[in-house]
Amino acid sequence: MSIFETDAGDEPQQEPNEIEKLERYKTIVNAGQSTLRALMTLSGGATLAFLAFIGHLLEKGTPQTANVQVLLGALPYLIFATFFAVLGYGLIFLSNCSSFIGWHRTSNVMFFATILSGIASIGCFLAASLRAVHAFDVLLQSRTAMLYF
Repeated sequence: MSIFETDAGDEPQQEPNEIEKLERYKTIVNAGQSTLRALMTLSGGATLAFLAFIGHLLEKGTPQTANVQVLLGALPYLIFATFFAVLGYGLIFLSNCSSFIGWHRTSNVMFFATILSGIASIGCFLAASLRAVHAFDVLLQSRTAMLYF
């Protein structure tokens, strides 16, 4: 026996399937947490930037009152996108706790709820983006129309 070989009695006997399952579980949890972190950073940052932009416009008195309403239409979607990302964080925590306790059915439900929360966050962010693009289009059209008069 060389120095690089180990005696079979020195290593704990675990089935390869258990080790593979544990590694896959860790990978899924890490990927999920990274995704939720990115969603929260993206939607939370967009909410703050959008609020700062609207505040700057109102401070300068640039948009008309009707145009502000169009701009504000995207804001609830950004807030909901951030909410669903935070909800996903809470659900993944509950999923891990349920798994640790041994409540596998509850853990699976929480896992799928976490996925749905992430999808809802992405959907709200996309809806907010489309609303914001439409609002900027309306704002630019109203400014262009004012230049012709």
